[in-house]
Amino acid sequence: MELEYRKFLKEHYNNYETALSGYVRNLDLPVLKMYEHIYRLYLNPTFILTIWCGDCRMQMLLRLYKYYESLPIENKIVEVIEPEQVIIKKTKKKKNG
Repeated sequence: MELEYRKFLKEHYNNYETALSGYVRNLDLPVLKMYEHIYRLYLNPTFILTIWCGDCRMQMLLRLYKYYESLPIENKIVEVIEPEQVIIKKTKKKKNG
C-alpha cells in the first residue's frame, strides 16, 4: 500500500474504532471519497459507496481497516519513540520525621 494511503488510514483510525463500536459519525465528503478511492484500489475496483447509507459506510470502513491491519508490519505506519523523546521524572522521597 502506498505511503499516502497508509498515512491517511493511520490519521483517521478513530473512524474505524467508532465503526467497531457499531456506529459511524458524520464524515466529511473528502474523507469519504478518499476511503472509497482506497477501497477501490485495494479491495474492489467496481465498489460504489452510497454516502447516505450509514451501514454501507460502516461496512466499508470495517473491511478497509481489516485489510489494512492484515498488511505486513513493514507496510504500516508505526510510531517509533526515540530514546530522547522519553522523559523520566525523578522524584525525591520525603523523609518522615
